[in-house]
Amino acid sequence: MTENKYSFEYQNYSKLKSPYQKDNREVYHLWVNVKQIPHGFPTEVNPRDVKTNTKVYRRIRDALTESTQSFFVNNRGILISAKNVTLDSVTKEIILDLGADDENDKYGVLDGGHTYHAIINNKLELDPEIEQFVHLEIMTNVMEIDELSGARNTSVQVSDKAIAELANKFEFVKKSIENEPYSSDIAYRENEDKRLDTVDLVRLMYAFNVFKYGGDSAHPIQAYSGKAEVLKDYLANYDDKTKGNRNDYMQIAPLLPDIIHLYEKIELEMADGYKAVNPKGAFGRIKGVDKKEKGTTTKYFQTPTSYQITQGFIFPILAAFRSLIEIKNDDTLEWIVDPLKVWEKSKGKLVNNTIEMSRQLGNNPQSTGKSNALWVQNYDAVNSEKLQIQIEMLQNK
Repeated sequence: MTENKYSFEYQNYSKLKSPYQKDNREVYHLWVNVKQIPHGFPTEVNPRDVKTNTKVYRRIRDALTESTQSFFVNNRGILISAKNVTLDSVTKEIILDLGADDENDKYGVLDGGHTYHAIINNKLELDPEIEQFVHLEIMTNVMEIDELSGARNTSVQVSDKAIAELANKFEFVKKSIENEPYSSDIAYRENEDKRLDTVDLVRLMYAFNVFKYGGDSAHPIQAYSGKAEVLKDYLANYDDKTKGNRNDYMQIAPLLPDIIHLYEKIELEMADGYKAVNPKGAFGRIKGVDKKEKGTTTKYFQTPTSYQITQGFIFPILAAFRSLIEIKNDDTLEWIVDPLKVWEKSKGKLVNNTIEMSRQLGNNPQSTGKSNALWVQNYDAVNSEKLQIQIEMLQNK
């Protein structure tokens, strides 16, 4: 009978004993370099089959190759039921006992099967300079294995309910982009296997909600950092039947094609903006920017480009352009000046603001995307350029 024992290194760990007396259940939490994760963990106790052709799986796989060093917090990790765990705090080595072959119904990967599969099948292809860590949650002496496994595998269902609800409240958004080349690439229904998501569009509209974030005193940072909060805001706004209530998103939706064209420009030209201010700088070496030797494509239009850029850099720049929007008397929205013209004039400053803030924050793209100071700085830069263009327009009359 084959014994399933695995020895590998870990970065650090914590151990928690059951809070109940006479209960020998223990939970271990470990950070492990994905390149150390062994092949062959039993997966029979996981009730969900791994589907490699789904959007969820592709996102996990793609996240492994990013240089943001955030996989360990953005990914839920892998939950394992173990027969025994031995840790050596000196060598930082774990011996993980997952029982014999005839015990695969008790021990193995309980949750996180897609993450485990993605790591095993992609870790050898990772850039040697990229280090990613995954959270292993290891439980011993699990009593009700089926109950625990079922409970831990419900999160996707909860998320799907929100997406399903959104699908029925998105017609006006679909209409606003119906003539755009990416419109057929958006998944509007549960389990549609397409490369773009309706929530992507909600985040863009949230970033330009001038009714809620009309000045420089508050900023729509959640467009970057809070996908669930943004979706909640959209649904609450849609469902508010108070007499005279304005649906902010219905007013913003007609601007979506322009917003996405601006997103495309930023994606394609951030490198140019950086080099305009830093002629000798290497844009591809910045943490949060991945230079793809074989090339990649932009998010919406799939235009060929050399760089994959974290949204922690893009959103603080993109949302600054809401300062160019005017609210008319009937609550419709209109550009005061052409956003692409403002981008052309200000991209060097905006990109430099963003990269410098990242450096001040320890080259952390996530912290950069959440930096209120950066959102203020970029908003002011776009607003100043708008005023300059307006002055020039008056002088040329």
